[in-house]
Amino acid sequence: MADNCVTQIMVRKKEEKPAGFVDTVKQYIDLKAEYYQLSFVEKVSVLVGKVVLLIFTALLGLALLMLLILLIYNVLMAWIGIGWVVSLIEIGFVLLLMAILWIFRKPLIIHPVAGSIIRSLMDAEDHEKEDTDEEE
Repeated sequence: MADNCVTQIMVRKKEEKPAGFVDTVKQYIDLKAEYYQLSFVEKVSVLVGKVVLLIFTALLGLALLMLLILLIYNVLMAWIGIGWVVSLIEIGFVLLLMAILWIFRKPLIIHPVAGSIIRSLMDAEDHEKEDTDEEE
């Protein structure tokens, strides 16, 4: 009985062909494709998360700016007492902020956002390079 099981196992092993080079290459290519697909999905999800965070931060910043303008209005009304003068001062303040933002748009907004997007897209490749450097 035991000899019968051993012979059946030996016959099965002889019938099974070892994985050839072509099969190994196909499996390697499939695994690499799956890796790149997962890497792409991870990068896109991180990027979408950063964009959503940026939108919420911008909305909260806008609310904070509105409250700051309201505070300035109340303080100036207590000091000056003339509504149209206070409104002109606030308009000038907002125009000054817009001018500063426009003049320094590249270092304040464009470069940090672009850098963040580039870092999130290139981050996985840097980790992959570090891993291969450590193996050598």
